[in-house]
Amino acid sequence: MSIEAVSGAMGPDASVALGAVTDARPRLASDAEVLDRVHRTLGPVDVVAEHTGAHRLSRVLHVVTRGGEQAVVKWHRDAGPHRRESEALAQYAAALGGDAPRIVITEPSLRMVTLSRLLGEPAAGTPHERDPDVHMRLGELVRRLHDAEPPRRHGRFGPMIAAEFERWSRAADELWGDGLDGLDERAERLAAERHLLRQHVAAALDIGELDHVPAHRQLTARHWIIDPGGHVRLIDFSHLEFEPRIVDLLWLEFGPWRDEPWLRAAFLHGYGRTPTERDDLALRAVAATRALELMVRGESRGHAAERALGRSMVDRLLGTTLF
Repeated sequence: MSIEAVSGAMGPDASVALGAVTDARPRLASDAEVLDRVHRTLGPVDVVAEHTGAHRLSRVLHVVTRGGEQAVVKWHRDAGPHRRESEALAQYAAALGGDAPRIVITEPSLRMVTLSRLLGEPAAGTPHERDPDVHMRLGELVRRLHDAEPPRRHGRFGPMIAAEFERWSRAADELWGDGLDGLDERAERLAAERHLLRQHVAAALDIGELDHVPAHRQLTARHWIIDPGGHVRLIDFSHLEFEPRIVDLLWLEFGPWRDEPWLRAAFLHGYGRTPTERDDLALRAVAATRALELMVRGESRGHAAERALGRSMVDRLLGTTLF
């Protein structure tokens, strides 16, 4: 099951309220509104490619000016991702230099940014996705991002991830029941799994203080841009938050590293730091929370790919050790 297709809308902006009325949410600006704003700065442009994000939460256009310059126009339905991406590119991604996009236009009223287009193509679905040299260079790049600002050290990670897990657990109870009446075998089994996942999360309560750094949080292969010379660059900073370093390994662990541990070794060689036991505990807590989130969101929205990925993560967490 591809992580690429289902992980993009996860995290703090995902609604736990299953009965939320979508009409009350902000709308995604139209192409006409966005392109009118782009034209005022760049002049006439031609749209040469387009992409709509999962659940219509975002939209991306690849445009070319009459002078032949290329740019990426990206806008979000919600303010949070736009704010994070704008701040990340202005403050933290600057440490990556030309290995991250630069902002050309930002328009908060449309929740839109226009960015320079990086040379290369996404690694997803190509041999680069499982190339140890690419993973080593990715590790070097992620370390530069993490070192873009001094770490913020505090002990709030455990309580925060535990509170998030419980929110998704309550949503799961609404969907499937709590299994306490013994009448629904499926509800009982799912409740038992949540109890076991909760143990992974509870272990994080005793971790204590952790360094929090600017974390990309969506290191899926569609966000690694590889140029013809094998140089690695990063895109999509709309999920960036200050998190423990280990959080950036989540989609790598449940993606390309799952059956190819040498890729993990290559990344860590480039990153220059080996995860500690406390890091491993933190990652298990995040993985348990994201797995439950995927299952709940997939079930509530009828999204089979989300359900399947969440199920595979649960099976791995409960069936074997993570590393």
